[in-house]
Amino acid sequence: MANTKKRRRKKLNARGKAFIGGFCLLVITIAALIIGLESCKAKAPDVSGGIVLETIPVESLEPVVTETEAPTPTPMPCYNMLGSIHSNEAILIDAETGVVLDEKNPDTQAFPASVTKMMTLLIACEQLTDYDEVYPLPREIYDTLYYMDLSTAGYECGENITVNDLLYGLQLRSGAECCLGLANKIAGSEAAFVDMMNARASELGMTGTHFTNCTGLHDANHYSTVRDMATLLRAGLQNDKFREVFSTSQYTSSATINHPGGLTIYSTFSQTMTSMNFEGGTFIGGKTGYTTEAGQCLATAATINGHEYIFVTFGAYRAEGDTSSHLHTVDAINTYQALATELNSGN
Repeated sequence: MANTKKRRRKKLNARGKAFIGGFCLLVITIAALIIGLESCKAKAPDVSGGIVLETIPVESLEPVVTETEAPTPTPMPCYNMLGSIHSNEAILIDAETGVVLDEKNPDTQAFPASVTKMMTLLIACEQLTDYDEVYPLPREIYDTLYYMDLSTAGYECGENITVNDLLYGLQLRSGAECCLGLANKIAGSEAAFVDMMNARASELGMTGTHFTNCTGLHDANHYSTVRDMATLLRAGLQNDKFREVFSTSQYTSSATINHPGGLTIYSTFSQTMTSMNFEGGTFIGGKTGYTTEAGQCLATAATINGHEYIFVTFGAYRAEGDTSSHLHTVDAINTYQALATELNSGN
């Protein structure tokens, strides 16, 4: 009996030792795991619950090439209306967009005659603001006029006229005394003013133009293109004063001792027609020009269906025996009427 009790105690002691050993091993294992996890946490970056992304330098990225279809260009209208005109050079553009509608030798350099005066007018409108300022025309201007046999608006030497009178005299009657007076007032001399004209032409992109005077007097080095003059007129119409003067057909100057009731002048352009209206539209205004070398030249603007257009022509010469007086005006009327017909037909 005693031996049996001893054997039972040995078995219990063995089981207890085994249990204690296993329990200790388990504790050691758990402790090792905890230490390992803490070590990993210490090495891992703090992401605050987010995802860590590696930053790649922009320089190392290669552009992704994608194939896209090229936009289809908007087709330019072509009306082909200038084949039978008298003028050697011509261009018709949309004044509001600058789009060319038809052209004939548009970049041929030719003599612009008094169409030159549009640049003189534009610079004067841009440089002067007091249109009521009085400016007596100096004697040297009239010496030049007499020597060069230039046309005048009718103002007399020393007459106390206003800047406004000069602007309208320049545009409506193509008065050379007005051009020279404005040039002297603005720049001190015609030569200095011509520098301003050429600089302004460059700013406008008139690459085929070079001026030597402010009146349009013939000179071999004084030339332009109809494209350039259309560009000039388009810029001018965006100036309120230029537009006002350009679109006037009749003007009465301020009263002076020489002209107590003022001097009434009429547009050389409007006088070539019975009306400023044509079939399908209305002329806004125009600047004529003529020399023997240049032929008849004309720059006009007109409205058709509430939209504005510009038409410029150089080099209309009357054939021997031709009794037509104003071939440049005929070209303008016929071209605008043809344009109005095309526009109203929906083509």
